[in-house]
Amino acid sequence: MRVDLLGALAVTHQGSVEGRHVGGRRAQLALALLALSPGSVPAEQLAEALWGEQPPPTWRPALRGIVRGLRDALAPIGLGGEALIATVPGGYALVDSAEVDVVVAAECRRRGEALLLAGQFSEAADSVEPGSRVSGAQLLPGEDQAWLTAHRRAIDQTRFDSLRIIAEAASGLNQHARAIDAARLAVELDPLNERAHQVLIAGLDRAGDRAGAVRAYEQCRTVLGDELGIDPSSETVELYLSALRDRTLLAAGRLPTPTAAMVGRSGELIELRDALQSQAIVTVTGKGGVGKSRLALQAASASSDFPGGRRWVSLAAVSDNELVAATVALELGMAVGPDNPDGAIAAELAPLGRALLVLDGCEATRDGVASLVSALLMTCRELAVLVTSRSPIGLEGEKVLMLQPFAAPTPMDLPALAANDSVQLLVDRVTTGGGMLEVEAGNAPLVAALCTRCGGLPLALELAAAQLTVMSLTDLLEHLTVGGDDDQVRAVLERSYALLDPDEAEVFRTFAILDGAVGLPLVRRVVSEERVAPMRVIRVLRELTAAGLMWVDRSGARWRYQMDDDVRRFASDRLVGSGAELQAFGRLADAIRGVLPENARTPPSGYQDEVLDMIGSVRSYLGAAIDGRADPDRGLELAFRLHRFWAATNVAEGRFWLSRLLAQAPSGEWNGYATFALGYLTYWAGDADVAVTQLESAAEALRGKDVTYTAHSLIYLAGLLDDLDRVSEALTCVDRAIEASAQVESVDLQVAALSGVGCVLGERADPAAATHALHAAQLCREGGTPAQLAAVLSTAAMVCWQAGEFEQARALVAEAEPLHRDNRRIARVVWLSVAAALDLERGDVPAALDCARRADEEGTALGVERELPLLRCVRALACLANSDLAEASAHAQAALKAAQALTYTFPVALCLETAAAVLDAGLPGSASDPTGLATLLAAADAIRTRGDRPIPLSLRRHLDGVYERYSGSVDSETLDAGAATRYAIALLEGDQLASAAVS
Repeated sequence: MRVDLLGALAVTHQGSVEGRHVGGRRAQLALALLALSPGSVPAEQLAEALWGEQPPPTWRPALRGIVRGLRDALAPIGLGGEALIATVPGGYALVDSAEVDVVVAAECRRRGEALLLAGQFSEAADSVEPGSRVSGAQLLPGEDQAWLTAHRRAIDQTRFDSLRIIAEAASGLNQHARAIDAARLAVELDPLNERAHQVLIAGLDRAGDRAGAVRAYEQCRTVLGDELGIDPSSETVELYLSALRDRTLLAAGRLPTPTAAMVGRSGELIELRDALQSQAIVTVTGKGGVGKSRLALQAASASSDFPGGRRWVSLAAVSDNELVAATVALELGMAVGPDNPDGAIAAELAPLGRALLVLDGCEATRDGVASLVSALLMTCRELAVLVTSRSPIGLEGEKVLMLQPFAAPTPMDLPALAANDSVQLLVDRVTTGGGMLEVEAGNAPLVAALCTRCGGLPLALELAAAQLTVMSLTDLLEHLTVGGDDDQVRAVLERSYALLDPDEAEVFRTFAILDGAVGLPLVRRVVSEERVAPMRVIRVLRELTAAGLMWVDRSGARWRYQMDDDVRRFASDRLVGSGAELQAFGRLADAIRGVLPENARTPPSGYQDEVLDMIGSVRSYLGAAIDGRADPDRGLELAFRLHRFWAATNVAEGRFWLSRLLAQAPSGEWNGYATFALGYLTYWAGDADVAVTQLESAAEALRGKDVTYTAHSLIYLAGLLDDLDRVSEALTCVDRAIEASAQVESVDLQVAALSGVGCVLGERADPAAATHALHAAQLCREGGTPAQLAAVLSTAAMVCWQAGEFEQARALVAEAEPLHRDNRRIARVVWLSVAAALDLERGDVPAALDCARRADEEGTALGVERELPLLRCVRALACLANSDLAEASAHAQAALKAAQALTYTFPVALCLETAAAVLDAGLPGSASDPTGLATLLAAADAIRTRGDRPIPLSLRRHLDGVYERYSGSVDSETLDAGAATRYAIALLEGDQLASAAVS
């Protein structure tokens, strides 16, 4: 029997009674209250619901008459008398066996939440689908009794939760359109519920709609601000920042998408989640294939205890302890140089507060992991680290959870056998693989024997399940019981491998060098040779997938193939044993080289997506070149050809690979080119002293060998010498570059040389600077590519701004705008920085703030350290113009810290002046002590005098007044740049003992 309250009220049993046939208005209200109440309803409560707070004197017989009328109306469908409405002491109740649509929807929502927590995404979404269509407005429409309000809200909450569950589950299944649709409906239903906004932002980001994710965040911020007067939480901000970064580069930093539902482990999941709440370091240990990674992923996905975010890094492919910290930094998208990645990771994670870092597959690098985790926990007090490894990493305070295989099944007890975790996993994987396995008395001994042979290891069971789609239980058992092996996963892998034909075995072994999810085109290029025809590869992959030896993600435009870590290790051992590893890596190098242009200075827009698509395998090759498993000179060539790609995605990663490859192969055909590439990236990272050495080495190595790259080395070297106030040497390098460029007809070289002269002169506000910059832009218009023009226009605009040619600068910025849309790279950061400065100069503060914010976010993500001090100063001055002292102080401090990280000092001058302007506006430390501001300005003036760099004309009106009021007003010591920076930061922080920083 069922009572439907939503829409047209109806009761169904042996037939149906609907609407007014149930009874009059009060009869329907009485039935609704009984159906919505979890137990009995006192007669007085019913009376108040039907007649209000003052029921008539005769309400008791009237209520009995209403109930009698309901029973009579329902008698024709077998629900007369007390079959549906029972009389209880003091009132009435619906019988326990009655279903109510509202209650069913709520129960489905609770079940869906549990299924979502267990990673059973498809079942979770299906469970709550009915609840996603309910609405509080459907409950007795037209009735306005106050008691209905709470029930209508509860129904709307059920719908909201159901939509959220569908969105999260569909996202987990990579059903992006379904996830986004559900999340949008949830936001519309409850726009003040921040969780709905988070689900929508995350869904759009996972679908690759970065712009949509950003718009969704802005909508969230606006709604919360206008309606509640609050800002989005740190978790929402983290989702937004993740959307701003490149999602492919950061994919390893995000929780991976589960490939199948988790079966069993509910107790272990609770234990792990409890441990993460109280422990700083938790390690899940156990045999290979026991499900450590899956349990860790489930715990991380289901936990709501980490508002600072959850990050995931797989270290399964790392075999060198020294590479652990650098790999983690690169996988998390952090801007680090070749040294001290521990500090960069700590600096990234510490401000997040309560956050979770998962390090998966650490058995080969336990020492490196222990060193990194120890360093992180000393700095990041609220960080929790979850490690998976076959044995503990050995840190003090480490909580170790030993994950055991599933318990062995008992074949004699059929219900117990069917409920056994091993059996349930086996049945689930056979079913999802397209087969059928029913546990019954006839096959119970065989099922139990197979699960026992797999040792209760989920990976072994999954591999066995894949075989059951093509062979019987009996045949599989006979196959698996040949010989013996204590390692059940390896035993099943050995048997699965033995079933492969020669082509399948060849593809399986070779696939081990491909890291991450790999598309079919790359697989074909790497695994195909004379033995395996390219056209046969797809059929081989299908067989390997069916055998459970790899899995395929079918959610995107292209299917992508991937191996489990334990399977990859097995395949790699077989590849090494075959003696074909070097040749396989050679084919991978050919495949990578095939997508890179012949001219390594070609802007990356034409090939960036292809490289990102294979980035895991690119890293796999470079790592192999470092440890000698692949040709190191070929690695240098590829790293050199990738330097513009890294400049557009992550400067730090390029520096990491180039520095280590050069250390491994200090001489060779590509050494000079790789040294140039490293110097180029180090230039943008702001490490001037190191970059000078690298570019000098490159120019020397390439002299007489390649005029073009000799000239480019000299041009960047000139910029660095200028940074170090070695102006005459800088101009000499530019002259040498111009002389070298005359030997070849290259617009690119001429433009670069002219831009180099313009930059040196522009910082000195020399009017001739604009002439050189405009000449460079014109040459590029006539003979350069759009991407080259975009870069040159940005540089020329910066030079013209520095030289005080504002109208020319604005014209160049406007011309460059269409070339920089949806294009994240260094030139765009420069363009945004100039645009912000020009907007501030003309008084358009909102525009200046917007451009500076975007420049800051993108420059930080790319690791373009040399641009950060200027744009953060502009951002701080814009906030000051907007009377936002707190934000101005924050950005002034950020500018100082960015300048502090550089190895040259001239950007410190503007940062100190900006800090003085902020302090002068009323922050602590200024009005009461003019000595502090005078000290900052004296240090800034000394830096400017030494480098002959005046204050940029457009910023003078923001800074000249401070100089007039404080410069020379009191005797003050002239501090060096480092001491002055520390002093300024202390003053901005309101430290009353800031003078202690002067040392």
